[in-house]
Amino acid sequence: MNIIHYFLGFPPLHNGGLMIYARDLAKEQAKMGHNVKMLMPGELRSSNCKSKIKFFAYEEGLPVYKIVNPQPVSFSGVYDPDEFIKPRNDNNYREFFSKHAVAVLHVHSLIGFPKELLDEAKMLGIKTVFTTHDYYGLCPKIQFYSYNHSQCEDYKNGQECVICNRSATKKALYRRNLYFCEFYKPLRNTYRSVKKILPNGKKLDSNRKKLDFEIGMLNNRQNDPVCLADEKKAQGFVRFRKYYQNILENFDIILFNSNVTKKEYSKYVNLNKTKSYVLHVTHSNIKDHRSEIEYSCRKNGKVVILYMGYLSPAKGFFDLISVLNEMKNEFTNWELHVYGDHSAINVDALNKDFFKFHGPYSYGNLKEIFSNSSVLVMPSKCKETFGFIGLEAYSYGIPAIASENVGFSDLIETGVNGIVYKESIDNGFLRKEIEKILNNPMVLANYNRSILKKDLSLDIADHCRSVLEHY
Repeated sequence: MNIIHYFLGFPPLHNGGLMIYARDLAKEQAKMGHNVKMLMPGELRSSNCKSKIKFFAYEEGLPVYKIVNPQPVSFSGVYDPDEFIKPRNDNNYREFFSKHAVAVLHVHSLIGFPKELLDEAKMLGIKTVFTTHDYYGLCPKIQFYSYNHSQCEDYKNGQECVICNRSATKKALYRRNLYFCEFYKPLRNTYRSVKKILPNGKKLDSNRKKLDFEIGMLNNRQNDPVCLADEKKAQGFVRFRKYYQNILENFDIILFNSNVTKKEYSKYVNLNKTKSYVLHVTHSNIKDHRSEIEYSCRKNGKVVILYMGYLSPAKGFFDLISVLNEMKNEFTNWELHVYGDHSAINVDALNKDFFKFHGPYSYGNLKEIFSNSSVLVMPSKCKETFGFIGLEAYSYGIPAIASENVGFSDLIETGVNGIVYKESIDNGFLRKEIEKILNNPMVLANYNRSILKKDLSLDIADHCRSVLEHY
């Protein structure tokens, strides 16, 4: 079977769960004998020029093609919605699909994705599949997390989008173009060299992310409650959402990686027009390392609470810090261990007896991290499509306390193998669940034993077979 995976590129262009999943699924399919190619958005030379798919390079043993003049690619907001949905009618998409006898087009994000790519695939009878790693298209800022640090439930006919995206500029587009046109090969070589001496190349990744996202940081004006939205641009965001709604409703299959994601998409997309399934994701680095844990031996009897990932408001990091900081005078039998880039945070303001910051981690560190931890906390304020770190913790037998916003909560049976708590502005439910554990830490041993008995779908080969069945 000839399969095309549309994704966002390999490092240093893109990293994270989407890249890891798309890469590992493609590699597994290739291992099973399928002819697999990767397709990514390339440089944007002109919004009015011909869009063309052309070969780019071999990466990690996979042939990678790029779309010259895709839709614009930005991870930090949309400066002009109409620029992001211009027609790409002058293209070679049909010729590309026909030449390679493509049977399946599997799309992992709508960032940079031209509607005409789907149209041509449908015209040729190619099976079209979408896996939901993010909310781009329905939300130009990707995760439905608003400028006022709350879940976005109503975009008010585009007016909220104007406010949320007002710091977005063309700079992000220029930077990606520079990666392709001038710096990609040396950057790629530097990335590979640094990976040899730094865990997962995390320092380089961190610097790259700072570069890519600095133009998307909220400026001081966004704290001003008085902000009149530009009605013309607001209508542009209405067109932007409708453009991507139309794309989503025309896929043959949508694979939701959690029920949380399916529920969120169903608010905006008519799922009666397409087949849809919930299929939890995994990747090749997740193996079954589960073992029984002796909790009484952890850190002199202290509960070692674990937070891993981005230290951002959307991920609920600062809410967790606030809750624990308030609790430290009442409960002293805990420590919070944080793994993530904390360079922008004043860690000296927090009591070092309770708050331990370790910096970024790699998969090679997971065994050591989890062998010295009691419970993982996933306090996301945004609707997190899945959350690989939860599955990674379970693969070592570590239970999780997860917000109902986290897709991984599908795998948690509250009170049996972990906790799913109700999201609230005051974080009252999060505090309540942490208090329960600190009052009775041995309940974590019960959760651990339940995880050992649970039938976990960890193997990427098994997952790949399920995906192929859905094709």
